[in-house]
Amino acid sequence: MGVVGSLTSFNAATAQGATSANRAVSSLLDERLGSLDGDLQVVPNNGLGRITRVEGDPLTVSYELFPDRTWSDGTPVSLDDLLFGWAVSSHFFDDATYDAQGQIVSGTRYFQTAVPADPNARTERPTLNRAKDTLTLVYDEPFADWNRQWMLDRPVHVVAQKAGVSVQQLISAILSTAKGDPSAPATPNPVLAAAAAAWNTGFDAPAGGVPDASSAVAAGPWKVSAVTADAVTLERRDDYLGAHFPGLTGLVVRFFPDRAAQLAAVTAGEVDVANVGDLDPTQLAALTDAGVQVTTGPTTQTLQLRFADGTPAALRQAMTLSLDRDSLVKELLQKVRPEARPLQSFLSSPATGQLYNDLTAGNNAPGTSADPDAARSALEDRAAVLRVSYDSTDDVSSAVFTRLVTMGAKAGIAVRAASAGEQAEATLSWVGEDESLYRSSRDRLAEGVDGPDAQRAFRKLTNDTDPVDVLASAKDIDRSLFTAYAGVPLFERTGAVAVGKGVGGVAYTSEPDGVPPSFWAWTVTTP
Repeated sequence: MGVVGSLTSFNAATAQGATSANRAVSSLLDERLGSLDGDLQVVPNNGLGRITRVEGDPLTVSYELFPDRTWSDGTPVSLDDLLFGWAVSSHFFDDATYDAQGQIVSGTRYFQTAVPADPNARTERPTLNRAKDTLTLVYDEPFADWNRQWMLDRPVHVVAQKAGVSVQQLISAILSTAKGDPSAPATPNPVLAAAAAAWNTGFDAPAGGVPDASSAVAAGPWKVSAVTADAVTLERRDDYLGAHFPGLTGLVVRFFPDRAAQLAAVTAGEVDVANVGDLDPTQLAALTDAGVQVTTGPTTQTLQLRFADGTPAALRQAMTLSLDRDSLVKELLQKVRPEARPLQSFLSSPATGQLYNDLTAGNNAPGTSADPDAARSALEDRAAVLRVSYDSTDDVSSAVFTRLVTMGAKAGIAVRAASAGEQAEATLSWVGEDESLYRSSRDRLAEGVDGPDAQRAFRKLTNDTDPVDVLASAKDIDRSLFTAYAGVPLFERTGAVAVGKGVGGVAYTSEPDGVPPSFWAWTVTTP
């Protein structure tokens, strides 16, 4: 398998470790109580344990581990590992305060996670039932993404060893240290501080080197047998008892400095499986001519035009009506992905499969062709100017902006690029992470004009724990944003998975730079 980037850490959850290359290796090694399928929907891991919503209010969730599951070094996977994972992701013990630049002013932030703590996901300290191998969480309030909190993190025994403490000392600290209070910061707990330091940097590569293979203790079906600057070699664990036992006995992950080098290796037959990203027609033709099977599809990255607070409602409506999104998609996407269509939601994309279809059924998305006469009427035939902020170094954004200028002119709108320091009326930008309706709703509502009742619908969505209710609330948010002409979803970026000759079982993934799902189903046909 070929990935772009270099391996810098066996902990892809830290702020500095969350690179696409590190995440790719982590997705092969690390096993949790859930994962995402090719449409980025949650799939429970019934080979490791189960997550159960015990009660809705207060939201109570239990985590059960099946017996005889072990880490790759033979140590049992235990409730202590889940408890440590909660300590990392919850930031329960943090008491730091921050300035406007996000720098700590006072107090302590223990674990430097790539994903910040979510204020809507607060829980009480977990309770453990060791007789039943269950950990129970009680949330402060119902939380929509409860089934995406998979807990299992780095092995607690490895972290403790790196920290110079015992597992018992670390677990005792997690169970007894007071909850952090930023208004009254306390002296850092020395055991937690040592464990956090080990977690933050102890799995990283030294300067000029590679990560230590002995740090790659994992719960999944592979173990690391060799690490170099260019590749990681994985061997199948014969003692693995989960549901993802691979058909292959080994797998090599090769690292490439850029997309061009990766594509060259795939074309030359040196790489069998690769997520090759957003191809242009020439690149796609080169791969197919070389006998490589290429599957294209949507990704979670979407290009959206969002209007700023203060942009007049009539201008928002007119610009929306002036856009011919059909022609944008035809000219910019369909040469590589013929089935591409204009995006019909602020909150999701076709990358999420049936979820997107359900969301866009009756969410008041506008038409996809232009109506310049209606746009002029919205402005009462007055000329207008729309200053747009966009990334001129991004080829797709630049191509779209050029077309916005032409389309706007037909409606009497002079679209121009916002200059440095100038207040833009609209922003043209890529957004992502839409596999969770909760997270995409949270992020989109922070980006510009809100529609009527959008915040109310989001508060309801946050507390919805049934997927049916989450979908209904998300549809309300979409309707509200469309009603307010808050912006225009344009289209999603195209992705592509390349598979070499003699390799089977590899499915498409909508995750940008992600590893194709269900690697345990991959096969190789011997010539």
